[in-house]
Amino acid sequence: MNIVVIGALGDVGSAVAKCAVEKGHRVAAFDVSKANMAKLGTAQEKVSFFEGDVMNKASLLPAMQGVNAVIATLRLTPEQMKQGRGYKEVELQGIKNVVDAAKEKGGKKFVHISVDGVGPNCMSDMYQAKFQAEEAIRTSGMDYTIFRSSGLFKDFDFFFIPQVLKMGDAGTTWFYGPLDIHLCPLSHFDLAQCMVSAVENPKASNKTITMGGPDCLTQGELLNMIAREAGLKAHYTTGMSKEALIQSIKANPQQSFFTAEQISDFIVDSKIDHSVIRDMFGVEFQRVGDYIKQAVPRVKAAMASQPKH
Repeated sequence: MNIVVIGALGDVGSAVAKCAVEKGHRVAAFDVSKANMAKLGTAQEKVSFFEGDVMNKASLLPAMQGVNAVIATLRLTPEQMKQGRGYKEVELQGIKNVVDAAKEKGGKKFVHISVDGVGPNCMSDMYQAKFQAEEAIRTSGMDYTIFRSSGLFKDFDFFFIPQVLKMGDAGTTWFYGPLDIHLCPLSHFDLAQCMVSAVENPKASNKTITMGGPDCLTQGELLNMIAREAGLKAHYTTGMSKEALIQSIKANPQQSFFTAEQISDFIVDSKIDHSVIRDMFGVEFQRVGDYIKQAVPRVKAAMASQPKH
């Protein structure tokens, strides 16, 4: 099958492209530049690469020649934000352009990654753009599978793990949200396998799937798991309520990367029935504990190698 992967050189996109190649599909990899081709590993020799901009529909058309299915892994990047682009441009209009280009060239299947918690009543520009992009896909006339993904393990390396390590043995209070909300995190490699499977999987036809891993745990349980693996005496017992965090950001918006509206949409109590996902895709997902055992030493080493200020 001819599959076009949009955002093919990102973390999720490159995992999707490699998986699709391994499954014997012909892959057209589309991204803004070749700068991260190394992420494809040996698969870079087996894909056809197309450079372009999702905001320019014409630049998408060469990649769409002979397309059967599109797998879109678009997200707004910091570089695009510096260029003055926002979620409405990249994650909404960009997806609409991809949908139109795929339909113009005869595409029949559209697989897309969204986020757990997205819906019509979301408050932020980010989540509204994601929901409207979902709607554009659902009403496109193509068969679709939309994955509303829970948090990804890889993001632990940039936030949860470094914060716990920095707070050290004395950590008891978490200032970034409540401890009792549930998470169902997953590996982006497992997500990629399911996205590729969805191209031909009749069980995934015209479905919007809330996607999570097999372990459902509270944020407090995750933090304490990280602390134990790091050999810290820390034990987190107190968090900050969603309401208090939102008020704090409203009072000092310049001190937060995210807006109060985005935080309101982010913080959701997510309990996902993983058995539905297992029955649909038959993928054996990595467990949270196994990832933490691998990630904590890696992050500790990276932090130790940073120059002291």
